[in-house]
Amino acid sequence: MRYLALIIGICGVASASIFARYGLGAGFPPAALAAWRLVFASICLIAFQLGRKSGMKLAKNAIVRSAIAGLFMAVHFATWIASLDYITVARSTLLVSTSPLWAGLAGLAIPSLRPKRIFWLGLAVAAIGTYLVTLESGPTHFQKGPPWIGDLLAVIGAICIVPYLVLSQQVQAKAGTMTTITWIYSAGAAGLVLFLLPQGRMPLPVNPAVWTSIAGMALFAQLVGHSMLNFCLRHFSAAQVATASLLEPVFAAGLAWIVFAERIALVQAIGGVILLTGVGVTLKSEPSEAVMPYAG
Repeated sequence: MRYLALIIGICGVASASIFARYGLGAGFPPAALAAWRLVFASICLIAFQLGRKSGMKLAKNAIVRSAIAGLFMAVHFATWIASLDYITVARSTLLVSTSPLWAGLAGLAIPSLRPKRIFWLGLAVAAIGTYLVTLESGPTHFQKGPPWIGDLLAVIGAICIVPYLVLSQQVQAKAGTMTTITWIYSAGAAGLVLFLLPQGRMPLPVNPAVWTSIAGMALFAQLVGHSMLNFCLRHFSAAQVATASLLEPVFAAGLAWIVFAERIALVQAIGGVILLTGVGVTLKSEPSEAVMPYAG
């Protein structure tokens, strides 16, 4: 059962890139896609909590941490989805999977995230893989600008995962999973809506393709994928779940090849293997609360 839950969780998270690409293809703005995804997921969670009459009270410091975590998660989704306008699903998800590298680097300033010496070997290996993954591969039919913009957006998304998960773990330890994610998703949704709405950048999703995109990301990636991975943390260590999550770029690339005929060059495939190997090595050096590498 636990292994099935792990597979379902990874597949659910991997599906996010496919649904996101579908919405982008319909011309919907990436930040608005991220906002509506979080709005939809938050409404579902709040309704579920009210339905089972669960309390959602948090201490003031937990509310602050949840709000900050939600904002980082919102930026993660917005930048990662935007990266798909410039680079392939495989390239984007591989770069977002580098979050443990950034967690290790953050350990230079934050003692709780300080890695072991082997981290630097993993970082060097991952750097080689990253170079190969980001080699110029020629324009694609969806590309709206230089690929380096997509690379930068994907990396920003990877960096934002670190504070989101660290703060989420701190709140979840006392408040429980459902209460924590309800607050965090709601905070992320509110933050994006309040940022986009005054600028007129929060259009209503009237296109059926956009609704499919939003509903797919909210239901399959957010509520099923992320919930299953949180469930798995009760049966596996954080490092084990994080290592298994390295399969996400593989699943996402396979789905993108089937659905959108997105191919990956041999040198980039080799780079992807090297990159994931480097990230896997860094996970061995992480503290007990490892930061999970995921994109969706």
